[in-house]
Amino acid sequence: MWQESSNTEHPTQASMTDVVFRIDCARLIVDHAAALADAVCELAPQITESPRAGIHPIHVAGSQNGWERPENESEYLLLSKRTRFRIRIDVESAASLIVQLSGVTLDISGSPLHIIGGQTKALLPSSTLFSRYTFFDDLDVNCDEHAFEERIIRQCRESNFSPTKILCGKEHTVKTRQGPRLTRSVMLADIPAPQSQLLQDNGLGHGRTMGCGMLIPHKDTGAVNDSVDAIY
Repeated sequence: MWQESSNTEHPTQASMTDVVFRIDCARLIVDHAAALADAVCELAPQITESPRAGIHPIHVAGSQNGWERPENESEYLLLSKRTRFRIRIDVESAASLIVQLSGVTLDISGSPLHIIGGQTKALLPSSTLFSRYTFFDDLDVNCDEHAFEERIIRQCRESNFSPTKILCGKEHTVKTRQGPRLTRSVMLADIPAPQSQLLQDNGLGHGRTMGCGMLIPHKDTGAVNDSVDAIY
């Protein structure tokens, strides 16, 4: 769906924030979301108590210095010193989360991930938002793209926003505690500032601790499948 619209509303204050942690980790298995969620939530169980809190998947560039990002889920991502780990949490809980996790070492499927320290990164409104992995518990895993878009529209309307630009991108299977789920990448564009703030606060669909439905700013409406690590 792609319709033109014009929006001039002003944003409200965000109730969620991202905590960005510096980490020391040489490599992580590609399919690390479940192990990461288990390790983090064991130390910070309040993440599971908030339906809007979530753990961003750890991503690296698709290619660098001749290295190509592997597609096999049992292979490893090679992390650099610049790689960051992010958790979305309500604003008033951010400081205590930093204290809880700073200095700890997590075991992520046999890979040690040491958390050095963290700082908050405010959620700022962006007219274009992107979610790498999105699914809805109330949709059949094999639903077609039209049904998927209709479900997105319904949730957006709950935030007083009727989307005019939606792009659904590549499919990806994510292992969850309830079994594998087929997800889709989603980009929403031409979003008014107040609704952009609210959508980032609430997320899209389900599976926050697995890194699903985490909306982040995207700078380009022309490449929904591209990595956005360079801007976030």
